[in-house]
Amino acid sequence: MWSESNNYGFENEYDYLRSLKEADSYAFTYPFEYIAKNHGNDNYDISTADMVVRLQWSDTEAGYTMTYDVAEMYKIDPAEGNSDAAGFYETDVYWRLVDDLDGMGIGSELRAF
Repeated sequence: MWSESNNYGFENEYDYLRSLKEADSYAFTYPFEYIAKNHGNDNYDISTADMVVRLQWSDTEAGYTMTYDVAEMYKIDPAEGNSDAAGFYETDVYWRLVDDLDGMGIGSELRAF
């Protein structure tokens, strides 16, 4: 992390963070399970959908911003006990994304989300 006392040769933190930038954008696809049919008594039919997560470098944020999309969200019925896309992201996809980014050297200081 940049600080005035350990500035890594950069005038400000913004320039330091920009120096850590990797590619301009990334796209990841993460499968997750959802309840296709809830028959009751803990009896479920399970299906799988894909969440596409996109990271885009933002000069304004001096980090990567993130968006996600589930193309088949129309198939996922909340009445069967499912969450919305944000819920699937938070409970299933987020930690896999963070692990992948850490593995690529894109630490939390470069994430604007």
